[in-house]
Amino acid sequence: MSESSELGSMGWEELVALKRKVASELKESTDKIVDIDRNQLRTVAAGIKEHKSAYDSATERLRKARSEIDGHNTSLLGVSEKMSQSKNFLSIMEARLPKEGEEELQAEVAKNQALIDSKEFKGEREKNEILSRIKEASMKIEAIKATRTIKDQYAALADESAKIGDSVKALNSECDALRAKIAQENGELDRLYDTKRALMTEREKLLSVYGGIAKRFESINARLDEMSAMRKKQREEYGYNLPSDALFKVKETARKKLESGSKLSFEELKLLYSEKD
Repeated sequence: MSESSELGSMGWEELVALKRKVASELKESTDKIVDIDRNQLRTVAAGIKEHKSAYDSATERLRKARSEIDGHNTSLLGVSEKMSQSKNFLSIMEARLPKEGEEELQAEVAKNQALIDSKEFKGEREKNEILSRIKEASMKIEAIKATRTIKDQYAALADESAKIGDSVKALNSECDALRAKIAQENGELDRLYDTKRALMTEREKLLSVYGGIAKRFESINARLDEMSAMRKKQREEYGYNLPSDALFKVKETARKKLESGSKLSFEELKLLYSEKD
């Protein structure tokens, strides 16, 4: 049975009851659409904004951390080259270091310098020998000092290298954590976008249902308006003697018979023509 036929077969009270039912369905559909728009979609949008910000922040920090690692690796390479140079220098110098200690050599320099200062030498030749011993001892002292300086530099470079290595290790650990964070935030974003698409699909379905209910509601109102006009005319012509909807139903039956080509009685024809007038 079509909707128009169904509504046409219903009386006033039935239509009013149906209208209340359809109005309730209309409100329910409206509430669902409003809930999606004002609550669910807003919550999802806020979640997307929050996780997008966290994703962008982690991505930017990962980029900076990688840049810092590159910088540290460059520094580490420079330190390693200096350490290698220092190590090569030490391997050469340590092989040439004197057997005497620095204090012993300084004492020898002081002793020979005292001979020069007091002029305790017999001739120019002896003087030159004393000066030669001072020069040789002084050179040995300088070699010891230079070796010690290089060792100190090497130790400082080794300490710097260790610190840089620790920084790189810490940054690598941070990068691992950031990559995990990015993957997590990306997963959350995928889930939220899926939820948003599902909500939009549900919203479209609800709008379609709402449209159908609204159309049915309009049809019921139109039918009630039509019946109300007919009831008013009925009362004007026949008073309140006929039961509610009685004359209306008779005219509806007559109209349907006419439309179907069935034969009408004189009274039915009279009712239809009086309606047209």
